[in-house]
Amino acid sequence: LHPKGFEIVGISLDSKESALRRFVKKEKMPWPQYFDGKGWKNSISTAHGIRSIPAMWLVDKEGNLADLNARADLEGKVEELLAAPSPEAN
Repeated sequence: LHPKGFEIVGISLDSKESALRRFVKKEKMPWPQYFDGKGWKNSISTAHGIRSIPAMWLVDKEGNLADLNARADLEGKVEELLAAPSPEAN
């Protein structure tokens, strides 16, 4: 889906970078990971009230948060966002 503009970014809640690196390697996750070493006190997770993982969010082509609970019908939601016109097309 990358050629269609789909991107994945992981937000790590690990407190040790070595743990994150092992997990990323084991799970074969080639996308970038945000890591600040603060674990559950990570600024992104605290700002958005993350209380469980994985938390899956979808962001639209304009950078707006489109879905805070993307687990249900993830594939359909991604396809819908990808089908939406690009901002530069308007």
